[in-house]
Amino acid sequence: MKIFTIGHGRHPFNYFLELLRQYDIQFLCDVRSVARSRWPQFNGAVLRELLRDKGIGYEHLPETGGKTRPKPEDLARGVDRIVEIASDINTVIMCSESRPLSQHKVPRANCHRVGMLAPMLRARGIDRIIHILPDGTAIEFDESAVPSIW
Repeated sequence: MKIFTIGHGRHPFNYFLELLRQYDIQFLCDVRSVARSRWPQFNGAVLRELLRDKGIGYEHLPETGGKTRPKPEDLARGVDRIVEIASDINTVIMCSESRPLSQHKVPRANCHRVGMLAPMLRARGIDRIIHILPDGTAIEFDESAVPSIW
């Protein structure tokens, strides 16, 4: 099984949609603690409607967010939900950080998709985690080998 990850960054919605279509994404799991952004197109209710109009599913899973520390059982339930969805359709997990790795000499996890969620997803049988970058390319790497604060 595979899961994609993406950060919305400051993308205009149409460009963000192009990135999703490039990877044939059919469902987006919003893994932010709060589905809110200073970029209005990425506020949860707006994003849900924009994606629905384009035939892409959406679910907000606040228990998988990195800004708050969820109870372990809540976090596990959220990760299980991601795996359940991804077992049926091409799925991406999204937060706001557009780059999964920092640009330090020794790259570090730049977001909780890498440092917190990827190891849990791998433990549940996800063998490919593909990180979509802002320029449309994608990378795969061993997330457990990357220093992380999560």
